[in-house]
Amino acid sequence: MRFSYFLIKKLAPVVKSKNDLIEKLNLYSFEAEDLGGDVVDISLPPNRYSDTASHLGIAKEIAAVYGKKLKDFKIKTIKSVIKHGFAVEIKEKKLCKRAAAQYFEGIKIATSPKWLREVLISCGLRPINNLIDITNYVTLEIGQPLHAFDVDKMEGEKLIIRRAKLQEYLETLDGNKFNLDKDILVLADEKDALDIAGIKGGKKAEIINKTKKILLTACNFDQTAIYQSSRKTGVVTDASVRFAHGLSPALVELGIQRAGELIVELCGGRAGKTTDVNFSSLSKKIIKFDVERFNKFIGINLDIKTAAGYLKRLGFKITKNQKLKTKSSFFVEIPPLRLDIKTFEDLAEEVIRLYGYNKLKSSPPRIYITPSGFEDELILKDKIRKVLVGFGLDEVYNYSFTSQTDTDYTQTDTEGLYKSVSSPYGSALVELENPISSQFQYLRPSLLINLLKNIKDNFRFFDDIKIFEIGKTFFKNKNEVNEKSMLGIAIGSKNKETFFELKGVIEELFKRIGLVDYLIFEEKGILLIKSNNKKIGYLKKEEVAGKRFSAFTEINLEELLKLIEGEREYSPLSKHPSIMRDISVLVSRKIRIGDMIRIIQISDFKNIRDVDLIDEYDFPDKKSFTFRIIFQADNKTLTDNEVDKEMKKITSILQRKFNAEIR
Repeated sequence: MRFSYFLIKKLAPVVKSKNDLIEKLNLYSFEAEDLGGDVVDISLPPNRYSDTASHLGIAKEIAAVYGKKLKDFKIKTIKSVIKHGFAVEIKEKKLCKRAAAQYFEGIKIATSPKWLREVLISCGLRPINNLIDITNYVTLEIGQPLHAFDVDKMEGEKLIIRRAKLQEYLETLDGNKFNLDKDILVLADEKDALDIAGIKGGKKAEIINKTKKILLTACNFDQTAIYQSSRKTGVVTDASVRFAHGLSPALVELGIQRAGELIVELCGGRAGKTTDVNFSSLSKKIIKFDVERFNKFIGINLDIKTAAGYLKRLGFKITKNQKLKTKSSFFVEIPPLRLDIKTFEDLAEEVIRLYGYNKLKSSPPRIYITPSGFEDELILKDKIRKVLVGFGLDEVYNYSFTSQTDTDYTQTDTEGLYKSVSSPYGSALVELENPISSQFQYLRPSLLINLLKNIKDNFRFFDDIKIFEIGKTFFKNKNEVNEKSMLGIAIGSKNKETFFELKGVIEELFKRIGLVDYLIFEEKGILLIKSNNKKIGYLKKEEVAGKRFSAFTEINLEELLKLIEGEREYSPLSKHPSIMRDISVLVSRKIRIGDMIRIIQISDFKNIRDVDLIDEYDFPDKKSFTFRIIFQADNKTLTDNEVDKEMKKITSILQRKFNAEIR
């Protein structure tokens, strides 16, 4: 906001120079910069418009910074020399908290004095005539927007503040025409709307060179109502910005009295009666200030006298209360214009900024550091990223939103995915209440949806695509929305089969991150990944039109993290020796290795420590496999007879389940 250095200096002579003013404001109050000439630009926070969006407010602020008293600013009370006055009726009392109007006659319209014009120009306003310039000047000086109407153009002797009528017509001072509605507040005479309340004056009662009688008005409007009216009409003015930020009703009286004083002085006006309605004395707002609490809060050691002194300089009243048993506390009465002060912390901020932020000593925070609970998950994700990038895969980031068409396609393509891999998913998709389009109607139940799109899109540019994504998937469980952290990997190629490459990537990934005990087996047309009797993921392949292949996997990272942590648990080494046996079988080419290994392991959970494939040979219609089985007990040394019995059992199972021929 633009301010006149000349006017600030006039109100606060303690200011040494323009540069010093800017430096002090930057250190203790608000950001400020020199715009050249008489102009100072000051950035006001939104909650300080009521007390500092004026030259008087800035003068008070800078006087407090200097530690000096502000030069007395007394407004002369203009006595009514004319008995005539106007009635004021507020029909929307919630939207207009206070309204004052004063009648003047004998007005002489002329050019404003040079000092007044220069202040307006410095603040970015165009001087018009002495009367209009006075209303603008007082707005800048006091902070209360004002407006004057030509009484001879008004219907009746009553000012009415009401909602606009449907399609009510109004032409503003700048020539724009509006058809208003009931959501917009207006100031009106007994017939027509005269202006858009708090925003722009109307043409009907415009001040002209021949104006002799005026009605000066000052109102306090609801900030939300003015903001909405400004947005609806598309008109933004200095007044609308001030009202939209919130002003104190106490400004109404100051504004209309100061403007009245200048109208009599500069326009030769004779004052009539002042009408002030819908205003009740503001209840005092008092907050207890405890210096010991303040020192603990800020981290300094300030005495009670110094703390109270800072608040007094800013216009706060200090009151003592005999009921207080502590010598470190006092009560603070908040000035009516300080709408921003609501809590003890607000007062603490006022004290510390006058004390000086630059005087605060830096010190590390003293807190108890506790694990957030996400460290292991973050470490796992980071390790997965490093491993997969090292394998030549690219990480992708996709939207979490998807469409009904995409989810239908995915469920068809991965039959059994949701029920076999993560049963809570089911088909209960999470639908957005207010989607931006049908393409983003649901939260994704699977990473696969977008990964397959990525493969398809990138086939336009590349023959081979290797990508992965780590992200959340969403599903409903008993009407509650749940989410899972998942890993998705997809490999596509125009020329070669990709399934076994993906399988190798997964096996090496598990090895690198520390998952050793797992099985990959077929169920309902999908290769499922299982560990510790839990299904943690799946692998699947598909052939696109032509010679285009893609393979993909989706793994539950939350379950994977539990398994990795479980495998890291300490387990003492057995004190007893192990016994190793090999078995070679000849089976049909349709038989899967993973199924045979799983059958061997479950034949004796107690003593079988490991099963590995050590040899493989292909025949035209059959395959030969050699498995190495390691037996070891925790509580005793196994005998050959005990192991032989287990081997006979394994042989029998392989023959019965897979029609295997023992070699």
